[in-house]
Amino acid sequence: MIKLTRDISLENYTLILPSVAVGNVGQLSVDLLVANLNLEKIGQIFSTAFVPIVGANAYDEKSNELVTAIDIYAGTEEQRIVVVQIRSPYVADLTEFFEELKQFVIDRKIAKVIVLASSYDYERREIQPNPLKLRYVASSEIQAESGKLFDDLNWIPHKSNKNDSDTGVEERLRIPGGGFAKSIFNFLSDAKIPCAVLFKFCSEGDNTSDALLLVHYLDQWIDVLGTRRKSVTWKFPPSWKHLFGRPPPRGMY
Repeated sequence: MIKLTRDISLENYTLILPSVAVGNVGQLSVDLLVANLNLEKIGQIFSTAFVPIVGANAYDEKSNELVTAIDIYAGTEEQRIVVVQIRSPYVADLTEFFEELKQFVIDRKIAKVIVLASSYDYERREIQPNPLKLRYVASSEIQAESGKLFDDLNWIPHKSNKNDSDTGVEERLRIPGGGFAKSIFNFLSDAKIPCAVLFKFCSEGDNTSDALLLVHYLDQWIDVLGTRRKSVTWKFPPSWKHLFGRPPPRGMY
């Protein structure tokens, strides 16, 4: 169930959401978007597919407002982005969640959906490895609208694997470690909703730098932070202070 606490027009907005994936890069990227664009919380999504959680405000230490497993944040009419933050893993079938999200996009006349994700670095199999570890997958609608920009930016499309079968050659999209990124992309594409997946190859660990690169990559396209024209001083959300818990006790040494 999607519940908005504010009646806001989202027509022609871009919906951005993370896939819970290796290193949580998509979720960290959404944290950066909310913190640096001062996005306002406008609702929640309640889904039995995700582990329910509740906690202190992730972006304002002085606020008494709570966060939940899936919260929705929106920008101004100039920014025209609406962001979904997912803070817990999924543990059940996602079909109902995808259906509700699809209907939300249609009803609110949202222009396109961008999924932020990550993939296992060791799965990057290329004949000539490219140092740029960022890739994209775009639906035909996105490719028609922004394909030239992607080419101008020297973006690298993620290639599907080709498998030989009795029926011929079949293309199969794989994003190992990418959570539900592939599934939601296929689901929305089948519904003729313009969508794309932007992801970074990475390993588990301190993935804050991966998130910074992924957000910069995203902003080359949607241009809401202005990173194409200027150097940005990033604001880190206060919740990042606790990413790795307390330091080890000195007595152990």
